[in-house]
Amino acid sequence: MSDVHQDDDCSADSSESEQPIVQGTLNGWAHLANCKGYAKLFFGKPAERPQARVRREIKAHSLCMYCDVKSDCRLFARLNHEYGFWGDENEESRHEAGFTLSSPIGVRSTSIGQ
Repeated sequence: MSDVHQDDDCSADSSESEQPIVQGTLNGWAHLANCKGYAKLFFGKPAERPQARVRREIKAHSLCMYCDVKSDCRLFARLNHEYGFWGDENEESRHEAGFTLSSPIGVRSTSIGQ
């Protein structure tokens, strides 16, 4: 694989097997996804720094860009109010498209002080 999928923030420990992001069939599309085995690129660590998130999501985007099931993945995340990077969208992108989470990460519905 290319080094675009690995760095200190996102690489998997060699003794640890990475699980696919979506286990099961999910209407048959998940097993075709480019992201299988790269869950750390699509779901951040708790208290992830903003710069690390940007780097991680750029790498995730590189897998989503040419994925045959990107639209199925995006629709699944939107309809199921998922967290993480799905179908080339993060939580903020889904929120802006009108698919909100009950507790969105980094999205404020009102300004502070109002």
